[in-house]
Amino acid sequence: MDANAKRYLKEIGTSMAAYTVMVPVSMWLLKSPEHSLLRYLFAVLPVIPSAAAMWAAIRFFRGLDELQRRVQFEGMAFGFLGTCLISLNWGLLQNAGLPHADVIWVTPVLLALWGAGSCFASRRYQ
Repeated sequence: MDANAKRYLKEIGTSMAAYTVMVPVSMWLLKSPEHSLLRYLFAVLPVIPSAAAMWAAIRFFRGLDELQRRVQFEGMAFGFLGTCLISLNWGLLQNAGLPHADVIWVTPVLLALWGAGSCFASRRYQ
């Protein structure tokens, strides 16, 4: 494992650990009966470690060679376009009676499709 990957794993691990802590803290703080602007701040607390994870990913991508960047780009394109297709179709099918899907599911779908797309792309370049 190269230095770029080691740094990324350390940064993403720390960010996701912080995220794992911030979600229940945020939910606990939101239990207060007051309706104030502070509730919005409490609700978005997990965004702070999420932003750190995003920065770690950007730094990781900058350290990749051209082939690895191409594989990741193709994986991201597959994830982005697949998520667009799924969410568009789900939205249209809601008119036919499909249950409402919460927007929080967009990120896991995007990440799963990105991973699948990256696997397909890396196999293509072997």
